[in-house]
Amino acid sequence: MANQQSLFAIDLEYEELKVFYTGSKNRVQVTAHDGRSINLPWSMLQPYLTNSGIKGRFLIRYTQEGKLLRLDKLD
Repeated sequence: MANQQSLFAIDLEYEELKVFYTGSKNRVQVTAHDGRSINLPWSMLQPYLTNSGIKGRFLIRYTQEGKLLRLDKLD
């Protein structure tokens, strides 16, 4: 079976992300442009963190079973 992909946008201020560093949360819930709900491990978004937070459009690729394969920032 072919891998799946979804496009989503995120705009989180640095202050909003502190919950991930305190350990009270380790997953991020986003809604893809097609309406799908996606639950990502925080570790997938960490490389895109800046001093102002995380902002942009992302493309996520995953298997038919929902295993995350790759996350790419588009802008």
